[in-house]
Amino acid sequence: MTTSTDLPIVGFVGTGHIATFHSKMLKISGVPMTRGGCFDIDAERSAVFAQASGSTVMASADEVIASSDMVYICTWTSEHQSLVEKCIAAKKPFFCEKPLSIGLSQAAEMHAAATASELTHQCGLILRRSPAYLWARELISDPGAGAPMAVVFRDDQFIPVQGHYKSTWRGDVTKAGAGTLLEHSIHDVDMLRFLIGDVESVSARATYRHGIEGIEDVVAASIGFANGAVGTLTTIWHDNLSRPSLRNVEVFCEHRTVVIAGDDWFGPVTWSNTDGTTGSLEGTELLEKTAPLAIGDTNPDGAFVKAAVDGTAGFPDFSIALEAHRIVEAMYRSARDNGNAVRVASVQP
Repeated sequence: MTTSTDLPIVGFVGTGHIATFHSKMLKISGVPMTRGGCFDIDAERSAVFAQASGSTVMASADEVIASSDMVYICTWTSEHQSLVEKCIAAKKPFFCEKPLSIGLSQAAEMHAAATASELTHQCGLILRRSPAYLWARELISDPGAGAPMAVVFRDDQFIPVQGHYKSTWRGDVTKAGAGTLLEHSIHDVDMLRFLIGDVESVSARATYRHGIEGIEDVVAASIGFANGAVGTLTTIWHDNLSRPSLRNVEVFCEHRTVVIAGDDWFGPVTWSNTDGTTGSLEGTELLEKTAPLAIGDTNPDGAFVKAAVDGTAGFPDFSIALEAHRIVEAMYRSARDNGNAVRVASVQP
């Protein structure tokens, strides 16, 4: 891909906050949007996106798909499945934002269809390429750390129906499916699997302090891992606009403690060992250290475009997203049952 005509045509369906993020990452990776189209049911929003990205506003999602070499699906969650089906019918590789869909059964159907299509596809669980999490995983998996014993994972942000997110659809359960756990912390559930291992059982409780039907604003979950480790996940949507999205992760192994605090991409990641030694990595140094650990390009959008052009598998694909959906559904099931434990293996679409 060395000339403008060699570059793939990338289309966007949905042009909100997350679409803008991906378009910027594409530009960083060397893939401009000047030959691509975009569509959003909000004409003003698509016009703003087109002006900022250099893409062309089109009349429909069908037009974007037909005119593109590959497609980004960045709409509200309930539309993901039908748009994936359209991309498959048109034989166009696709990047679908997380979560895959509003529920486990739909996510399972999407995974089956995407797999059967053999098209390059990728989901928006971008923390799989985060330098901070890649380095934390390296520290945890080091035999010198000993077995992982416990993890404490806290994630909070202001409820994104306000502020710079302006995702008013996240207050509509028919569009979002649920609240902070599904719409935001499916990232965190995936990272818990990534760092510690498969989840065997969960117990969870939820609150609805904002009074939005079906949209929980707090979930606190206890987690049992297949390797014997235990953990907690607390995810919160509050109204403190000074905290847009903040994570704090502490992992306790037999001989090492690992902490991710601050920026969940560039760290810092700090650790301390039984022998008294400590360490810290962040920023450019962290990026350089972890570049060999990433699967493909450290830029998730650059990685997707390259995979689509080469006709290879995207990463992470829908199989990884589906496992996160299984855990999320188990947590919701437990919350509906007053926090009683639910085995993840028993949760079926």
